[in-house]
Amino acid sequence: MDFLLLQSRAGEVEFYPPERPASATCRFLSPSGTELSTPAVAVDTVSRTIASVTSDFEVTVSGSTGTPKAGRSYWWVSSDTGAQEALLLLSEVVSSNWLFQMSAPTATPNVGGLIRGARLTTTIPLASTATRDRNYRVEWTVTGADGVVRVYTSLGHVVKTLYRPAADAAQARDYLARTWPDMTESKSFGDYLSLARRASERVWKRIRTAGRFQDLIGDPNDFRSAGDAALGYELACDGMIPAGVIDRDAYMERQLVVIQREIGDAIGSRPYDDGDTGDITETSATSRPITAIAARRV
Repeated sequence: MDFLLLQSRAGEVEFYPPERPASATCRFLSPSGTELSTPAVAVDTVSRTIASVTSDFEVTVSGSTGTPKAGRSYWWVSSDTGAQEALLLLSEVVSSNWLFQMSAPTATPNVGGLIRGARLTTTIPLASTATRDRNYRVEWTVTGADGVVRVYTSLGHVVKTLYRPAADAAQARDYLARTWPDMTESKSFGDYLSLARRASERVWKRIRTAGRFQDLIGDPNDFRSAGDAALGYELACDGMIPAGVIDRDAYMERQLVVIQREIGDAIGSRPYDDGDTGDITETSATSRPITAIAARRV
């Protein structure tokens, strides 16, 4: 999802490159491509060794370098010949007991395997965020653990206010508890977080398709209903449909229609700061229902 920075305030931007990073630099660019600053980049210093394996997704670790956090991703590096690697989401962490959201796709974690930081962070200085606008960029130059240099770009916006995501982990848990009560015991924080991120991204993209931005809408909390519908759609993508539903494809198409309707209702019932001026009086603010979003699977 696009990063957001508050106007005239320093702010952190994170990035997960698709290869294990060794070091990185970055440039912060204006929408026109002008270089505004070159802030330092920090590579997550977490480093652990797998001491024992309980299952494909649960291990105990040794070491204390860096501070792990549930909800972040880390590189697992096999101790076997060939040094297989996989980027895994840390679902829960209690001291030396680590639970990943899913097993590594390339191989089974083994004793002696390594866990390394994957997250890159940089702090954009307040002097570079003086102007509210869309489509700022962070250009990352990443040197991988394999020695290869690669360049990536993150897209974001400098805004006056932030907004609440359409779904969060607690909302995903509650949705699952209402629909499949027996399933909640088998899910972890990472499962709910990943599901919520996917649902929020789907809602965000549909709002953007309509030419709108959530931070300019009167009350971003109104998108929570759209988030619920998106959670249902994402669970159906994973093969989980409510009891009594016979046609999975028809159910998913219907969820897309509900997502569209909830977004339209939220936008249509609230003022929209069309010019990003802060003026939402009746004569200045617009409030148009969404009618141009096609209800199709993407």
